[in-house]
Amino acid sequence: MVDFASLPIPVIAYTPVCRPGLGIALTTVRELHAKAPPELLTRPHRLDFHQIVLFTEKSGSYGVDSTRFPCDPGTLLWTRPDQVVQAYPAAGADGDVIMFTEAFPLQMGPRMGLLDDVLRPSHWVLTEQELAAFQRVLSLLQEEFRRPDRGFGEELLKHLLAVVLLHVDQVCRHRHPDGEDGAPSGEAGELFMRFRRELDRSYGSTRLVEDYADALNCSPRALARACRAFAGTSTKDLIDARVALEARRLLVHTDLPISAIARQLGFSEVTNFGKFFTRRVDMTPGAFRREAKARSQP
Repeated sequence: MVDFASLPIPVIAYTPVCRPGLGIALTTVRELHAKAPPELLTRPHRLDFHQIVLFTEKSGSYGVDSTRFPCDPGTLLWTRPDQVVQAYPAAGADGDVIMFTEAFPLQMGPRMGLLDDVLRPSHWVLTEQELAAFQRVLSLLQEEFRRPDRGFGEELLKHLLAVVLLHVDQVCRHRHPDGEDGAPSGEAGELFMRFRRELDRSYGSTRLVEDYADALNCSPRALARACRAFAGTSTKDLIDARVALEARRLLVHTDLPISAIARQLGFSEVTNFGKFFTRRVDMTPGAFRREAKARSQP
């Protein structure tokens, strides 16, 4: 399995803004573009922190794990640690930016327990109502961030960030209403998080639902209920989505032959990998590699 941390893709470290030692920083897209070298932002790079951006001015587009998203005003983008990202900024681009470390947020329920889950959506175009609600919460967070700390500033920022994250989760659930409306039980939530961790470890060796259920000491039916409740889809679909994500990353960000990628992802025959990838992505691995690398040019 490829360790993406070892690839020649630069990593942007978290740097506190204004308040050293704090695990959260607020800034704007314009300020980031003024501080960071343009050649860094427009080439593939990774962040070692979370970054949520609400675009307010025409901002071009943004690539996350080889998928390119338009970022017009009212667009919300969440980039997670170690995702491969690339910016395509437009003239006059601007937006509000929240950056925070993985350790900073409050501990919340199981539904929010996988903040760094790369299978969760990264891009939303907010409705007028969603945008107004998100901006109200964001303005409180910005106001508290600018206020001098009188002893409880960090706790206030953690609670306000929790409200922001819950708003994002609410938007996500409105876009994917197949899951349960109420919060699933704690036992189901714990099972889902264990499954996602096991999936990150084992996607290259098995794609069988039964193997994951055995590893988690549960029945396939119990695992299916947890996946449907938290992700709104089947266990098999989540497994295949994780394999397809890794395949896209390897095709775009390495020069490995397609046959080698197939073997790394557990396919005994490259033809089977080709059929799987075409079914998930609607194009062959070779065509995807050529198209993605052409799109990645600034």
